[in-house]
Amino acid sequence: MQFWNVKKLQKAMKTFYTKPNFCDPQLIWFDHGKTCILPEEVVYLSSLENYTEFHLKCGKKVISSRTLKIHETQLVAKGQFARVHRKFMLNMQYLKHIERHGEEHVAHLTTGDKIIVSRRQAKRLNN
Repeated sequence: MQFWNVKKLQKAMKTFYTKPNFCDPQLIWFDHGKTCILPEEVVYLSSLENYTEFHLKCGKKVISSRTLKIHETQLVAKGQFARVHRKFMLNMQYLKHIERHGEEHVAHLTTGDKIIVSRRQAKRLNN
């Protein structure tokens, strides 16, 4: 994906910035400091072994070369994020409700997505 005019891109997307001239501490930085996202635009994160996939509100997916554990320490301090499964981290403002299907717990999100929640985390979130 190539970005030619950063200002036009910022106006068009308003959530996904590339090579900004400022350093806002609230932004989530990755790609060796070249890319950043606002935390409220991230719906959930999923682990892809040694990579992390950011699922954004606009429907786009962005891959980071860092593990979910590294992003977890960064995101818990920045917003309402919680690790709900060993493969998923969720922005709690997008959580609608958690349903139980047999032994499996599923989180329904306001975006229409569904992600798996571990038994322990489902019990903690329901309380």
